[in-house]
Amino acid sequence: MIKGIFISVLAFIVMILCLYIGYEFSKMMNLNCKYKSELNKLNNKIEHKDNIIAKLRSQKHDYLKHLQVVYSLLNNNLNEDAKDYITNISNSFRSKTSRYGKVSYLDAIASLKYEECLVKNISFDVYIQDFIDNLVIEPSEMSSVLLNIIDNAIDSLSTINKDNKYIKLFVYEDEFQYVISIKNNGPIIYNTESIFEEGFSTKDGDNRGYGLYLVKNILDKYGYHIFASSDEFLTEFTILIPKY
Repeated sequence: MIKGIFISVLAFIVMILCLYIGYEFSKMMNLNCKYKSELNKLNNKIEHKDNIIAKLRSQKHDYLKHLQVVYSLLNNNLNEDAKDYITNISNSFRSKTSRYGKVSYLDAIASLKYEECLVKNISFDVYIQDFIDNLVIEPSEMSSVLLNIIDNAIDSLSTINKDNKYIKLFVYEDEFQYVISIKNNGPIIYNTESIFEEGFSTKDGDNRGYGLYLVKNILDKYGYHIFASSDEFLTEFTILIPKY
């Protein structure tokens, strides 16, 4: 009987030991996966920065070539030719069409927010299906509208711990209007009908609740419309811009 009890106790200890080893092994595997994931993110950041550096080096090379030509012209007292050369370069830069049509400030916004989101492990993508060529709204005001909404999305996503956080900006059109949609998979926003009211905020603290109020005022001034929808999976702000 004593032998049976001893075997039972020994089996129990072995079982506990196996469970502990299994738990520690599982913990090590999860840690290893986490390190690999972080390493991949760092590699992506490094690759992106390398691409930016390569692009800057290429631009620097082009600028140096242009400066050498201008210097040579001036050195030979060909001042008018140097002026013409500089004018041609300037005009060629101005004539370059933004990949987003005439709303070229979208380039700057996309680049700025891509960098910020990269640091915060948020994916930021822009999908332009159609160019917006006849906006009445001032570029500074439209930039303010988009930046307020995107910054709110970044703030919301920064408060949660989840994989594959993203912000997506879509621009498309139908027969009567342009549509700008900004989506993110952050926390659900309750009271979406109230978020455009002055002083209303989903965050604690003073001097909050004015960003979306400002957005609504700007868009109202031009007869544009904005709507918000949110559930546990997706939050979307939709701006409707009539064509006529």
